[in-house]
Amino acid sequence: MKSDVKINKVETDLLILGGGSAGLWAAHRFNELMPERKVTIVDKGPQDWGGLMTMAGGDFEAVLPPDTVDEWLTDLVYYFDGLCDQPLMEALLARSADRMRDYERFGCEFFHTPDGRLKSVPQRGLPHVKLYPAQQKGRGGELMAKSLVARLKDAGVTRMGRIMLTDYLVRDGRVVGAVGFHCRTGEAYIFKAGAVIAATGMGGWKTSYGKNTPTGEGMQMAFEAGAELQDLEFCRVWNMPRLFAWEGQTHLFPLGARFVNRLGENFMSRYSPILGPNTDPHFTTIGMALEIRAGRGPIIFDVSPLRGEDMILLKPQTGWQKLNYDKLCKLGLDLFKDNTEWVPQMTVSHGGIRAGIDGSTAVAGLFAAGTARSLEPGVYAGGFALMTTAVTGHMVGESAAAWLKGADAAPALNEGEAMARLDRAYAPLGRTGADTLTPKEVLTRLQAAVFPYDVSIVKNGPALTKALAEIERIKAEELPRMAAADSHYLLKLHEVNAIAFVSELYVRASLERKETRAGHFREDYPHMDPAGPAWFFIRHGADGSPEFVRERVPLEKWKVPLTRCYQDNFNFVEPRDAAKA
Repeated sequence: MKSDVKINKVETDLLILGGGSAGLWAAHRFNELMPERKVTIVDKGPQDWGGLMTMAGGDFEAVLPPDTVDEWLTDLVYYFDGLCDQPLMEALLARSADRMRDYERFGCEFFHTPDGRLKSVPQRGLPHVKLYPAQQKGRGGELMAKSLVARLKDAGVTRMGRIMLTDYLVRDGRVVGAVGFHCRTGEAYIFKAGAVIAATGMGGWKTSYGKNTPTGEGMQMAFEAGAELQDLEFCRVWNMPRLFAWEGQTHLFPLGARFVNRLGENFMSRYSPILGPNTDPHFTTIGMALEIRAGRGPIIFDVSPLRGEDMILLKPQTGWQKLNYDKLCKLGLDLFKDNTEWVPQMTVSHGGIRAGIDGSTAVAGLFAAGTARSLEPGVYAGGFALMTTAVTGHMVGESAAAWLKGADAAPALNEGEAMARLDRAYAPLGRTGADTLTPKEVLTRLQAAVFPYDVSIVKNGPALTKALAEIERIKAEELPRMAAADSHYLLKLHEVNAIAFVSELYVRASLERKETRAGHFREDYPHMDPAGPAWFFIRHGADGSPEFVRERVPLEKWKVPLTRCYQDNFNFVEPRDAAKA
């Protein structure tokens, strides 16, 4: 690190990494319980932007009467093919209605029926799980973020933006802070903290619009500090229009929309006669990939069966989606009137930090909230993330407050270690030479390794093994050659390092899980393991490399037995083989 770089030192009781839904809720709840303690939120994006929450439509899942927590829990055990942490999920569902009422109290509005009841949309063909659509379609998430930020401002919570944190500082087995840099000014930062909450979101591959920012550095930092990870084999492959991005399209399927192939066939009814297109995009993208491979592409989104009165739930009234929608209409393309071509798109990882119900990790003083921890095995119901990030943020704010009350004062920082970590973080800045690479060049190669259908959707062993070899080559030969011209591109460089980390673990975990279950489809292992559901955790091996640990789901100890699986509704093997014949 250059000697003229300014070093800022910040002391705080609670350091929160990430200013999205989980981070804002954690700060809000912690401040309610311990208003005398200092809270600092640090985000790599703009101050108060709200993370991916700002890009969300604002639709929320909550268990409201006459539904019960037990009914929802039964649905989710079935939906997740048994890969459901039932005590954790029960705790989240039990608090979901309270967080929705908080949002209503904050001024966020949801659609109501003419008789005054909240309007709901059933999800994924499940008996009880449903979402409640936001009135301000296209701005619902933004309004949620602004309502929380306003309360944090009034409470005096410190919020800092444009700071990329790169390393946790750990002493005597306890996290004591973090280091990083400002991506505009280039100034260095050393944070000393009594406790830390990772609310950094999931990993990803920098695809469309809102999925540009989750890149996995929070997961990488936690693992390097000694935390364990889980569920890295699961990723989200979404349905997207080929020419533009959209949010909330899955709400259209329960209302009659469908995908058709080049022949006009509702092909999902072939793969799942029971559910058809009314399912998670994970399953429809498998169908899309198989149809395209069989020569029946392109895939068209058919909106002709939709009723006019349902459009108000889906058409954006304001915000970025309204701007996008108006621009498309001027070009002669109306998503709600015209049939458009759609494609599968790799978006984000569902892997995360392993944590207990209270958000505690294997590192003392380090907690995980929101999508920084894994809560779903690659299948997703609309509104689930806004619910789980709000609830886990609220819960972990409580946990951090309780922990700090009983904890000793944090050990002093090791200044030498902090400076060594900063030196490493700044090392690529200003690097020159004919063999240097830009972060974008390396990112493109990582995407090319992970995005093929046989690596991301219809996985198979040979394709995954080939992808792993390429990722290992990129890590050995190209990551060390990356250079950054300024602090903005230094941020991009560290994001690409994290993407390489997530990519390698995604492929390795996909090779480990030799079955098809929930959001993981192995073409060479198309059935579920008869031994039953199990998680794969990742910890540091004796030589420092990632070690995979299989842990059986203890269904015999939990409330809901696994009597049926959502995966049983699909048959992606015989229809494909018949098409080949």
